[in-house]
Amino acid sequence: MSAISLLALAAAGCGSASPEELPPAAGPARSPALETAPAGRLLPLGSIPAVTVADGATATVAAARGRAFVVLSTRERVVELFDTRTLRRLGRAPAGVGPTRVVSDGGGTVYVVDTAGDALLVYRLRPKLEPIRRYALLGAPYGVAFDPRRRRLWVTLTRTNEVVELAAGTRPHELARFPTPRQPDTVAVEPRTGRVFVTGSADGVVQRLAAPRG
Repeated sequence: MSAISLLALAAAGCGSASPEELPPAAGPARSPALETAPAGRLLPLGSIPAVTVADGATATVAAARGRAFVVLSTRERVVELFDTRTLRRLGRAPAGVGPTRVVSDGGGTVYVVDTAGDALLVYRLRPKLEPIRRYALLGAPYGVAFDPRRRRLWVTLTRTNEVVELAAGTRPHELARFPTPRQPDTVAVEPRTGRVFVTGSADGVVQRLAAPRG
């Protein structure tokens, strides 16, 4: 079994409450009808292998700095840091009111999408795992991707059919936003070109956006 799988299992069993006692995991909002035509180019869903539809997982894992992984337990509403080799828990912190996704910048910063709380939560890993910022993102944020070359975060808003481009870092801020197809549940970035792909699962399409300038 892979280290990531073991970490997910470890996270699932580390809480004090039984699975039956935990609240259900948050999910994306049901997107309304489009009011604005999507930006970029639309392609048939499934034509871009790198983009997958959200699976409703109760534990999401992201690589962190060195030999560590961050695990987001969506039902327990906590984010935890684990040692990859020993699976020892190195830290634990609250993760909003309805978190769904986690992504790391590969260094010392981790981002959690709090869908129910309409926010992007920022954590640092050194000297310990702890929340350092809450950035409001109204519209039921859900899908998230990190572009390491351009230092960008891309977050989908399922309630408003949009994707937001943010400057990454410990103080993320919005740079631009684009209209998407209905139900933009996932987003991915092609590292080499910087092209952005957003699923529009209600319309059965994938949206392709050109790399951002700068």
